[in-house]
Amino acid sequence: MFEVLGKEGVLEEGLAGRLREMAKFRNLLVHRYVEVDNARVLEIIKYHLDDAREFERGIQKLIE
Repeated sequence: MFEVLGKEGVLEEGLAGRLREMAKFRNLLVHRYVEVDNARVLEIIKYHLDDAREFERGIQKLIE
C-alpha cells in the first residue's frame, strides 16, 4: 500500500519507504515478538511517530 501511495504522489517517496519499513517491523512484533529488541521499540516510539502523523495528513489531503 505504501509503495503505491508513494508512486501515485499521495505520499512523498521517503515517507512511503519509512512506512514500508515500519510495516515490516509491525510484522515482527506480531509474529516473532520474542525476537523484538526493546531498545528499537523505544527508538521508534521516540523518533518515528511523526511518520504516522505525516501519513495521516497525506491521506486526509487525498480524501478532501
